Amino acid sequence: MLNEQTFEFSQAKLKLKESLRFTMRESGGGIEYLVEDEVIGRFYRIGHAQYTFLTMLDGRRTVSDVLMKTASLIRQHAIDETEAANLCKWAIESGLIESETGNSAARRTEQHEMMQKQQMVSYLNPMMLRMPLFNPDPIISVVTRFTGFLISPLGALVWIAVVVYGFMKLAVDWEQFYLNRVNAFDAMDFVWIALTWAILKVIHELAHSVVCKKFGGRVKNCGFLLLLLIPMPYVDVTSSWRFHNKWKRILTSAAGMMSEIFIAAIACIIWAAAAPGALKYHAGNVIITATLITLLFNINPLMRFDGYYMLSDFLEIPNLATHGRAWLKGIFKRLYFGNKPAPLKETGFRGLAVRIYGVLAMMWFFLIGIGLSLAASSMIEGFGLIVAVIGCVLWLGVPLFKLAKYFLVGTKIETPNRFWFVSAMTITLLAIGCFLEFTPSPTVVSTPIVIDYEPLSIVRANTNGFAKEIHVVDGQQVSEGDLLVVLENRDLEHELLSLLTDIKISKLRLKALYAQSQISQVQLEQESLDSMIKKRDELQQHLANLKIRAPQDGVVIARELDLNEGKYLQPGDELLSIAKPLETQAIALARQSDIEWFEDNPDAQLQLRIWGRHENSVIDGTIRSINPRARDDLPHEAFAASVGGPLAVVPRTQVEGSRGDDSGDPEMMLTEPRIPIEIALSESDRASLYAGQSGEMIVRNRDQNMAAYLSENFIRFVRNNNARTHGL
Repeated sequence: MLNEQTFEFSQAKLKLKESLRFTMRESGGGIEYLVEDEVIGRFYRIGHAQYTFLTMLDGRRTVSDVLMKTASLIRQHAIDETEAANLCKWAIESGLIESETGNSAARRTEQHEMMQKQQMVSYLNPMMLRMPLFNPDPIISVVTRFTGFLISPLGALVWIAVVVYGFMKLAVDWEQFYLNRVNAFDAMDFVWIALTWAILKVIHELAHSVVCKKFGGRVKNCGFLLLLLIPMPYVDVTSSWRFHNKWKRILTSAAGMMSEIFIAAIACIIWAAAAPGALKYHAGNVIITATLITLLFNINPLMRFDGYYMLSDFLEIPNLATHGRAWLKGIFKRLYFGNKPAPLKETGFRGLAVRIYGVLAMMWFFLIGIGLSLAASSMIEGFGLIVAVIGCVLWLGVPLFKLAKYFLVGTKIETPNRFWFVSAMTITLLAIGCFLEFTPSPTVVSTPIVIDYEPLSIVRANTNGFAKEIHVVDGQQVSEGDLLVVLENRDLEHELLSLLTDIKISKLRLKALYAQSQISQVQLEQESLDSMIKKRDELQQHLANLKIRAPQDGVVIARELDLNEGKYLQPGDELLSIAKPLETQAIALARQSDIEWFEDNPDAQLQLRIWGRHENSVIDGTIRSINPRARDDLPHEAFAASVGGPLAVVPRTQVEGSRGDDSGDPEMMLTEPRIPIEIALSESDRASLYAGQSGEMIVRNRDQNMAAYLSENFIRFVRNNNARTHGL
């Protein structure tokens, strides 16, 4: 057991693994060696002094003997005892060293079993499954024989010319492309986008393989990667790390994206020249898929895709992500176990790059882990929730298990300081607890508002009829009782004339019955007459309602009122509204989770920010009333995202089905029901605001700590997200 606390490290006899392959190359004006572990396929970069030291570890010499031998060979460039200890520790942790108590066969068996365990764990991860298929190198050799000529200066000039010309054509017609292809995107397009994307990904991976083969590499295997159960092909071109020229390695990594951009440029030319139809449609799909979707995934260096390998090659740091994680791991052990971290082998700018990359990659790891888990739970009904739970267990549970194992038993070269860990963890938990408990939450209520008239009288039809005469227009000042609209219903008029005739006849019959003293018949005729008179009064009231008059003084609000002329109206149909110009209020649509606080604080001072005014211009308001029930209809159309508002809406018929009413625009409904709140404004503010202006309401004095704020928002997000997919 290699334990620095139980034996003299300088007397240890270490042996380098036999499966290592060293390649010398120039870097930054000096010489470095690329170390390839052919068993697990990892690469490392070391300097000349480190190479000299490591290659003399043959299992017979002690570390002290090797250190003296190295000093005699390279003299002033040799490493000292501290550097040698750190180098041996790094080599052991990286699996490059075999211990003196083991043999090569046993070591290989142990590594093989470890690789199998890692592979099994990767297979259990439903978020990202790598499924190797076969060795494509013979096929790639044939393809390269016919397409290798493209990887040349002439091919580069053609690529530049086509890409520049193609995207210039797209830029000229960008508005048309956006309106006809991007803005008109619908659900059916996803099918064609998926097919286009699958074809482009095959070309993408083929381009990697051809460039790698052209420069003398080999493609060891290919397969597909399941990312959220979405298949993505891949090829193994890690042999490109052996290329001495880093630009060849960068070109190998960039070949896939360059091929897709080239195809996208050709699609731009076709799209600009083609007439509307299938060809233009599919060319648009290629443009979207080969640019937006591909670049979002592949150019990000924080993911192990093309962008990462390009950055790693440019910085000349093999296993950049591994070094970054190792540095973070060392910092963690220093803070929580008191271990002195091994110094970075990378110095200067490269060392800074490793540190920055390690921090950013860890932040991205947690961000993408949470994002993919939520995406899985939303995208795959029922089963997606299980996938998300398994992914979280593997991404978070496995590291926590390793931490617990290290805490309990340590490693072959380190014994953890358990007292230090408990103390540091206690301090950390206390600091987090104090932050969550005593830090006030930020502004937790930010609700959209719209300025609207109050009181607002809505004028509706009270009787069936056709709109015969419209006497007002939008914006006209009217007084109470003014005639607004005249309806016509000839059926009612004819029915009334007929009824009046029947009433006259009934009265004459009643006089005759009195004269004949037929008392029983008189009573029946009187009841019939009373019924006709009652119906006459109702008909006269309906006819009177055909003349619609203003219920109050104010201004007429009615867009496109003239379109109602000649239209058949039913009782309850809205015609127009009448509002008092200086009587306005703010209508807010609050989340249901915030209503309890508003109800407990009815006198809260609200701050309103109106869009279009200076950002520091804030007006005050007070709660006038709170609707007791949530609603999904819109109190004002300015709230709807379909007209530039802040809240997502969908056609009501899309959710509740068609109601058989095809007249006019479909009614929009909120995707998340909200509670309307009426907000009273000061007289000066009412005079300066206009109906239809929008903004936001801000409440800054909520007594809530950071723990409650974060937990409430996260729980609400997860609940709403899964309620739409799983009904939970």
